[in-house]
Amino acid sequence: MSKRFSRAPYKKLSDSLSANVKVTQVLDVESIKRKRKIIRLYLTAMLLLSLMLVVYIWQSTKLVEIKMRIENLNLTVKNLEEANAELIAEITKKKALSKNEQEAKEKLGMIEPTNDMRIFIDMSDFYEQQN
Repeated sequence: MSKRFSRAPYKKLSDSLSANVKVTQVLDVESIKRKRKIIRLYLTAMLLLSLMLVVYIWQSTKLVEIKMRIENLNLTVKNLEEANAELIAEITKKKALSKNEQEAKEKLGMIEPTNDMRIFIDMSDFYEQQN
């Protein structure tokens, strides 16, 4: 006598277990996809923040460099203005001398001395007495 066992309850259990495994696998795959998406977003955000930091640092260094160039140019302008003022004073002085010379010639009748008009004085006795 052989007893026949019905496989129906086992089959239902087997089907429900495989369905649970499939659902769990699907959930795991979706969970992994979600985690990967979050990681990608995080890495993208970190990359953008890093890029922003690099741009900020670059701008700051450029700003400092430009300020230094402006200071150097201001110093150069100041030096050039001082030199210009000195040259203007020299030109004014020379113009005044030539004007005085011209007035002396015209109004006072003075002339440039020639070699005949020059008198040389021997000062050697004076220097010997002092030494």
